[in-house]
Amino acid sequence: MANFDQIVLDGLEARRGQWQDIAKESGVSYSWLSKFANGHIPNPGYATLCKLHVALDRAQGRDSASDKAQQPG
Repeated sequence: MANFDQIVLDGLEARRGQWQDIAKESGVSYSWLSKFANGHIPNPGYATLCKLHVALDRAQGRDSASDKAQQPG
């Protein structure tokens, strides 16, 4: 699970500034998300990590769709 923790942490770091939206979409409180991202929650629950991972994947999908829409065609 340590690798999954790091995957989620990396995703959060890449989306700093979007944490409020990710928290809302995932159903995880912004406070918990912030504490986790800053290393204050050493043993996060698997279900919570899964919720964040799904929200981060959706954010990435939106980023990709936005990038394609901006490319000259």
